[in-house]
Amino acid sequence: MYEILKAGGFTTGGFNFDSRVRRPSIDGADLFHGHIGGMDVMAASLERAAGMIENDILGKNIANRYAGWNDQMGKDILSGKLSLAALAEHAAKSDFQPTSVSGAQEYLENVVNGFVFK
Repeated sequence: MYEILKAGGFTTGGFNFDSRVRRPSIDGADLFHGHIGGMDVMAASLERAAGMIENDILGKNIANRYAGWNDQMGKDILSGKLSLAALAEHAAKSDFQPTSVSGAQEYLENVVNGFVFK
């Protein structure tokens, strides 16, 4: 739901809550309860996704992680102005020594879980 909302929601289509029997729940009342449970999960996920978007902590972390692509060299790479050979030459001449930076995956997974399991 997070990705669907970030993309502007549905422009066509939607979710299909069909009534096929998939388990031993074969009577109408049980199928009805299955649909209610599915709709409840979708409603809760919509609320959680909206909260994540309002908070925007994921977006802020992504913007921070990839901020270097907004400087001139990043823009030149993305636009195709710099070839791989030119980048290799630049790295060799500048004695480029990259350092590892954490992607904060574990932290961000916990942030998402904080919204999902509230």
